[in-house]
Amino acid sequence: MNISVIGRQFEITTSIREYVEKQIQLLLEDKALNVTSVSVVMDREKNRFKTTLVVNCKYHVVPAEVEDFDLYKSFDAAVAKVDSQLKTLREKIRDHHAQPVREAESKSAPASESAE
Repeated sequence: MNISVIGRQFEITTSIREYVEKQIQLLLEDKALNVTSVSVVMDREKNRFKTTLVVNCKYHVVPAEVEDFDLYKSFDAAVAKVDSQLKTLREKIRDHHAQPVREAESKSAPASESAE
């Protein structure tokens, strides 16, 4: 997995980079999605920060963009948005998987017997 952290109008320090990488690892460790890359762009505009977080999965792109006066709060809010989107995506994928034929037959068999 490729993690890129970019700072616009300010320099990304090692402490910021370590914090971002740690939070992204915590975000993606329990998800069973094929994440290929994560892009974090932190932009400073006068006295506020805008964080854009994009997670690229195998067939999906999950974006989040948050503005706040604190850099860490804006990043944490973006992580929270992406987390909720990834949970929803994971539930959709799990719910739309086909059932094995044996399970589908066993569920439909009692219904047909009770109709007779």
